[in-house]
Amino acid sequence: MARTGVSYSEVAEAATQLIGQGRNPTVEQVRILLGTGSSTTIGNHLRLWKTNQEKTSLISAKENIPSELVAVMKGLWERVINHSEEQVAKIENDYQKIISDLKQEVEKYKTNSQRWQKMYEQWIVEKNQLSNDKLTLEQAIEFAQKENVSLHSKLDSLLQQLQDKKDRIDELHGLHKQTQENLEHYRESTREQRLLDQQQHEQQKQQLHTEIKTLNEQLAMQCEKILTAQQQQQTLQQSYTTLEKNHVQMQSQFQKLTIELDKTEKAKNEYHHASQHWQNQYQESQATLNDKTVLLIDIQTEAKLLSQQLTHAKEALTHAQSQNTLLSNEKWILAQEKAQLEGQLKQMQKMITA
Repeated sequence: MARTGVSYSEVAEAATQLIGQGRNPTVEQVRILLGTGSSTTIGNHLRLWKTNQEKTSLISAKENIPSELVAVMKGLWERVINHSEEQVAKIENDYQKIISDLKQEVEKYKTNSQRWQKMYEQWIVEKNQLSNDKLTLEQAIEFAQKENVSLHSKLDSLLQQLQDKKDRIDELHGLHKQTQENLEHYRESTREQRLLDQQQHEQQKQQLHTEIKTLNEQLAMQCEKILTAQQQQQTLQQSYTTLEKNHVQMQSQFQKLTIELDKTEKAKNEYHHASQHWQNQYQESQATLNDKTVLLIDIQTEAKLLSQQLTHAKEALTHAQSQNTLLSNEKWILAQEKAQLEGQLKQMQKMITA
């Protein structure tokens, strides 16, 4: 950090102090008394002080005022001016810093508000996307449920057909059994006519064998159809199981999406509260900034009042100078009157002596 140089007021005060001690205010003497400062800076300030001292001497000689009094008054005046300027500069620097800090804080709040606004918009987009995905999954689940109902209907229809075919097969088995029974009964009842009706019987037997073969073939075909129906039933059962799994997965995804939607709603509420909090902070900062601005205006007003007081002090100093001039004139008149009275007294003494 750079060292702060000595000011003119410090050099002038040191030089005045050296004059009061009866010493010559040189650069080295002033530097020893102050304990700091470069020779160049002290020399410049000392030359300016000597110039002002010459002006002061001229004023004191012209107005018949003691130069010490003029120097003291000037020193006091300069110290008042410098102190006032330093105070005003310090106050202005402090409030400029406060205003700068408040502006930075306001910018930070604005940046956070914009960031939260972007996050809120992003959450809105994600929420809409999740809503669309949810709607799509609901439609897919509804379609799967309808497909499941349709498959159940088809399965019931196939089971009914399978049952009808089983009933038909049982009916054919009963017919075959009844045919065999009838055949045995026919053999028993027509044994005597067997020789006569053997040819007819053979023909009927052949026909019956043909019908039995046909029935067996139909039975085999029905068995194959039953096997195919059973395979279709297994396939449908597997499809139904797969659909059930898909339905469970869709239900799980739907629950996850519902949870994510709830989280999004919570995040939205948190963002709303945070945004409200930052807005309140911003309003409080704005109110603080307004208060600081009012305080700065008051300080500026007070500085103006100080300037007016300084003006009044200058006027009072001018009035005091005019009073000193009048006092000097009165002193001169009194000196003349004193000289006249002393001359008259001397003449009276001479007359008494004579």
